[in-house]
Amino acid sequence: MKRRAIVISVGALLFSAGAAVGLSRLGKSAAPRKGGLRAVSLSPALTETALALGAFDALVGVSDYCQLAKARPLPRIGTALTPSYEAITALEPSLILCDDSAAAKRRELSALARCEFLPWLTLSEVVASTQRLGQLLMREPAALSLSRKLETRLSQPPPAGAPRVLLMLSYDSARPGEIWFIKQNSLHGAALSAAGARNAVARDIPGLPRLGLEELLSLDPDVVLIIPPPGASAAQAQELVRAFRSLAPLKAVREGRVSSVPGSHSVGPSILDLVEALTVELARLASLGAKP
Repeated sequence: MKRRAIVISVGALLFSAGAAVGLSRLGKSAAPRKGGLRAVSLSPALTETALALGAFDALVGVSDYCQLAKARPLPRIGTALTPSYEAITALEPSLILCDDSAAAKRRELSALARCEFLPWLTLSEVVASTQRLGQLLMREPAALSLSRKLETRLSQPPPAGAPRVLLMLSYDSARPGEIWFIKQNSLHGAALSAAGARNAVARDIPGLPRLGLEELLSLDPDVVLIIPPPGASAAQAQELVRAFRSLAPLKAVREGRVSSVPGSHSVGPSILDLVEALTVELARLASLGAKP
C-alpha cells in the first residue's frame, strides 16, 4: 500500500508538471481576460462592433477576414465557413461569436465552447444583436448607445420624389448581364434610404440580389452608384464606372449619373460612414441637372 501511494504521488506530480508546461506553451493566449471572458469572433461585423464597444480586451482570436485597424494583432482562426477548430481549441475560448447565417457550423462550434449565433442582416436584427453583443461582452451602456445611433440614422425614410438608385457592390464588366445589387431589405439598403434615395429595386428580395440585363434596362434607374471592392484604388474605382457606362441605353448613363462611392462592404458600425458618403455623392449628382 505504501509503495502504491508513492507511485500515485509521483504520477500526480508528473501530471501537474505536464499541465504547467502545456500552459506555458500557450503563453498569452491562455491568460485570463477581464471578467474571465475569452471570446473569439468568426464574423467581421461582430468584430468591428466589439471594437466600437471598447471590448477589444475580451477577444483572443478573430476570423481571417476581420479588420483590426490599429489594434494589436490577434490569432486568426479561419472563417465562418471554414473555421480552424484546432486553432480555436488552442485559444481555450469561453465564448464563440458568429453571425446567424445558414452556413454557420453550429454543431461543430458548439462542441468547442459556448456559442452565440447573432442575426445580422436587417436593421432590426442588427440593432437587437448589437445590444445582445453588449450584454455578452459586458459593454451594455456602449451597446445601447450604438444601437440607438444605428436605429435613428438608418431608419430615416427618403423624401418624396427621391431618385431611384441602383446601388451595387462592385461591377464585373466581363459579365454585364449579371448585375449584383443591394437589396432594400438589408442594412446597406437601409443606408441608401437614409441617404435620401429610393432603391431602384423597390421590393424585398428573398434570394440572391441579381439582375439580368433586360431587367436592368426595364428598371432604368435614375442613378447608379458602385461601391468598389475593399482595397481598390481610385483608378480602379473609376474603371468600374467607365465599364458600366458602356450600357448606353440607361437613363443614368445618358445623364452622367453613374459614379463610385467610397465605402465599406462591412455591415458593422462603419455603415454609418457609408450613409454620409452616399448623401454627399447624391447631392453632387443632383447638382448636375440633366447634363450628360
